[in-house]
Amino acid sequence: MSVDKELVLKISKLSRISIEDDKIDSFIKSFSEILAYIDLLNSASENGLKIKEKRNVHYSIRDDELISKLPIDEVLKNAPRKDGNFFIVKKVIEED
Repeated sequence: MSVDKELVLKISKLSRISIEDDKIDSFIKSFSEILAYIDLLNSASENGLKIKEKRNVHYSIRDDELISKLPIDEVLKNAPRKDGNFFIVKKVIEED
């Protein structure tokens, strides 16, 4: 892909970036280098590559067990302040 002044201005408009007129040549060069590198990556061959999949399956295997939970009345029994099924606590977030 050929990078020219029109393409740089189009990209800057789409991305809402203002580019000074004296910096356009620098952007043209940078975009050209980036596109050349992407073309290089696209032309790279995956032949001969051995991909070794590394998986640790032990962490994801666990038994699901049913646990008993306390009833809401029992949980809230010793709460100093409550509102329905919720604890009332002091606000601790500071606003700037």
